[in-house]
Amino acid sequence: MHIFFSHPTFTFKTETERKCLSIIDEYLEPDKIINPAEFGIKHDVIGKLKKSDAIVAMAVSGCFTYVVWNEIKLGLKTDKEVKIYTFMVENKEDIGPLVKGIPDWVKKLSKKESKKVSYEILKSDYQDGFLSSLAGSYGRRF
Repeated sequence: MHIFFSHPTFTFKTETERKCLSIIDEYLEPDKIINPAEFGIKHDVIGKLKKSDAIVAMAVSGCFTYVVWNEIKLGLKTDKEVKIYTFMVENKEDIGPLVKGIPDWVKKLSKKESKKVSYEILKSDYQDGFLSSLAGSYGRRF
């Protein structure tokens, strides 16, 4: 089984991404995990989605970012039936559960809402990073 791991760009190459990939590998036992962080979101995402049997989409604080929601929609438009799983993530310390399907209460963000949420998360990480560099402890949400 080939799994496409759809997650916000601000989680690319982070501890959160590594933990999620490990959980996907352990619980779903895929033959291959297709991770956009390895090739970039401007690459042939539709082609990668067409090769996928399932999509694992990360919902951060109960929301799918604009890009994640669009990748889900594109995946559902392929010629074959694609299974969807949702990762509920708050931060690098609060990952899971991984559930089958898309819970009704997960919000699908518009482009504008997604930019705002991403900005708030990154702003907090930059402030924490700067302050912790002065105090000697480095912490990021993701």
